[in-house]
Amino acid sequence: MSFFETRINSAKLKIPLSKIQRISHTDFDSIELFIKRDDQIDDNLSGNKLYKLIYNLERARSLGYMSILTLGGAYSNHIAATASMCHSAGFQSIGIIRGERPKNINPTLAYAKKCGMRLQFISREDYRKKDEKEQIEETKLQHPDSFLIPEGGSNLLGILGAKRMVDERTNDFDYIITAIGTGTTFAGLVKAAKPEQCIVGIPIHKHDRIIDDILKIYPSFQLQMQSKARIVNGYHCGGYAKWDISLVNFIGDFYSQTKIKLDPIYTGKAMMAIKDLVKTNRIEPNSKVLFIHTGGIQGVKGFEERFKLKLFYD
Repeated sequence: MSFFETRINSAKLKIPLSKIQRISHTDFDSIELFIKRDDQIDDNLSGNKLYKLIYNLERARSLGYMSILTLGGAYSNHIAATASMCHSAGFQSIGIIRGERPKNINPTLAYAKKCGMRLQFISREDYRKKDEKEQIEETKLQHPDSFLIPEGGSNLLGILGAKRMVDERTNDFDYIITAIGTGTTFAGLVKAAKPEQCIVGIPIHKHDRIIDDILKIYPSFQLQMQSKARIVNGYHCGGYAKWDISLVNFIGDFYSQTKIKLDPIYTGKAMMAIKDLVKTNRIEPNSKVLFIHTGGIQGVKGFEERFKLKLFYD
């Protein structure tokens, strides 16, 4: 199929067939590098976000909910995508946002509000409790008419949606590589890939217990994780949402050679890691490698405004 579709409320949502593009770049001459351009699905609802949300919204509708509640940071791709998808499918949406309400909201939150999302700001201390059982129950009690989707769409429905990011066109790649945030996309890719394929995840933060987090959602996943999964740490540039000038320069150089935009939170770090893995032969020469572009470009404007710099030059 060229897309998969689901009927949510009165709207039929489709995920188009993303282009798989061969990349010519001097840093990757020893391998065959391709990018699955899920970033091109939509400006705000792109990459892995649509995949992780589509079955969650379908489940919400089947249970009779017409309001979606979710959580995220002030620059969250997930918040922007949820707001967009709920608007398209006829759901109301509520976003619980980490941190105090700013005087002027950034482009991500402005877009979410434009899509009709109601924003609720909570302290960082309270936000850190979001995954505790008592806090989850309290959140549900405060919003009894809303279907709760965890931060990043990190539940079993999100994993099942992420499985759809690979198809028959991706079967002959030796490596499939993605950035890791919550690990949901990575889990879906591992679940769906062929036994002989190596799925490589690049965490974009310091958290080193991704596999444990995934197994809490999907306990029967242990065998696939052991046989296919490879997590490569150390490319987070100081932690989640941290960056340095080498990352900024790499993103700019990659764009100048390929005209493909990477973001500084997820895909830029992951692609820079691939460069190093190729250089050190941890990805075997002459391998056929597929990088999943998980989107995130909507956050670039806010990043550039916040740090007073420009990532892309034509």
